[in-house]
Formats: sequence, structure tokens, C-alpha cells
Amino acid sequence: MDKVSYRSNGLPRREVKKTMAPAVLGNSFVKIGFILISVFLLYNVIHSIDITIQKVNILENARNEVETLRVTNLVLATQLQNMQSPEYIEVEARDRLNFSGKKDLVFVIPDSLLDTAKERLDSILSEKTIEIEKSIFQQWEELVVQGV
Repeated sequence: MDKVSYRSNGLPRREVKKTMAPAVLGNSFVKIGFILISVFLLYNVIHSIDITIQKVNILENARNEVETLRVTNLVLATQLQNMQSPEYIEVEARDRLNFSGKKDLVFVIPDSLLDTAKERLDSILSEKTIEIEKSIFQQWEELVVQGV
């Protein structure tokens, strides 16, 4: 014959497990606890996704900035190489010191001619339209005759 062991309450072990599980899940406090834990975990997952999206955006912005800085660095490096060439140094020295090169033509413009040219240029640039002041009567007459 099979040996059956009984619990202190008199029910076999298998039946005790079956009756205890529905009692625990049937409790409303346990259900509320599970719901609260689920809501908390769902909030944490959503918050983690939001933080991840922000960090990905920051990373993308940093990559774009690094790329633009690399391009700027390359442009500046090529300009530096050009500035270190003897031809560039010679041209800059001639421009700053008003010297001419071997193949350059030099024109000498008299100061008097330069002054008159500046005066003409100033008069052309500063020409203002001269408006003749009209009396109030003439303005009313013009308004009535010509209209608006």
C-alpha cells in the first residue's frame, strides 16, 4: 500500500498547494501590490527609453560637431601650408610694405589728382534729393487738384 503523509490540518500535500495558490492570488491587497509593481516597472522602462533617446541625440550632435570641426581644421591646415610658402610670404611683404615685384608695373598717381577723385566720389555718394518747402496752401491745392 502507498504511504500517504498528512499535514497537521489533515489535507494531503498536493491538495494544500492547490488550495493555497488561489487564496493568495484572490487577495485584493496582493493584486493591488502587483499592479503597483507593474506600473513602477513600466514607468522605469519608459523613463530609460527616454533617457536613451536623449543620449543618442546628444551623441549624434557631438558627431556632427566633430565632423564640422574636422572640416574646419582641414581648411585651416591648408591655409597654414599656403601661408608658409615663400611665394605667399613674398606677396604679403610686398603688399604691406608697398614694394613691387620684378614683373610688377608701378603707377604713380599725384596726390592732387587723388584728392579731386575723392571729392568727386564723395559728392556722388552723398547726393541728397533737394526738396523744396511748399507752403500749406500749395500742399492743399496739390492734394485737391492731383488727389492722393
